[in-house]
Amino acid sequence: MKIKWLTIVAVLGACIVAGFYLYSSENSIRPGKYVVFNPPLDDVQKAVVQQQMDQQLAKKKGGTKVSSTQLVYDNGAVVVTFPAPGVASDVLTSCEFGYFCVWEHPDYVGRKVSVVSSSNSIVNLSDYNMSHQVSSWKYSYKPYAKIVYGVDGVDGRGRIMTSTLKEIGIGDECCPFNIPEKTEAWTEQYFIAHLGEFGDRIVSIKVAPLAEDKK
Repeated sequence: MKIKWLTIVAVLGACIVAGFYLYSSENSIRPGKYVVFNPPLDDVQKAVVQQQMDQQLAKKKGGTKVSSTQLVYDNGAVVVTFPAPGVASDVLTSCEFGYFCVWEHPDYVGRKVSVVSSSNSIVNLSDYNMSHQVSSWKYSYKPYAKIVYGVDGVDGRGRIMTSTLKEIGIGDECCPFNIPEKTEAWTEQYFIAHLGEFGDRIVSIKVAPLAEDKK
């Protein structure tokens, strides 16, 4: 009998430990937590990046330098990552959980602007010298919680040039869809490596709810 009870206690203990581990792992990935990319730069690389940062801060004040290559606005609502010649990393081509990220060149190359997607927002890309310059994007968030549009007008208004839902028509007026009961019918997409002609038309990014955002 003692052996039986010891076995039960051991199994329960293992379950509790496993549950705690899974809970901790899930909650360690917080939406909108950007990765700080702070590579060592030589004098030439520093000069190239600093010039880009100075231009950005002249364009939109309020940015905070958090690394050798990054400026952050509004506590991480927008993160601008500047390319340095000769510097390569997976961080430069990936998009953190809770963000919609755009790049100035195809295949996730060049200046990267990360827009938090865990809350509703509108971002005018001219504030970050990226208006009419988006060539590729990635999206990382909970499935079917949000929809992100790239449109050809300021303040999230105008025609849709790209979207995280495949069914949204290019050229349609932004933003007609917010129908939770039809969520199962949508097909979400998480990246486009080459936007072609439509990327050069994107002026602003709009993040809106698709279904109820369960916490």
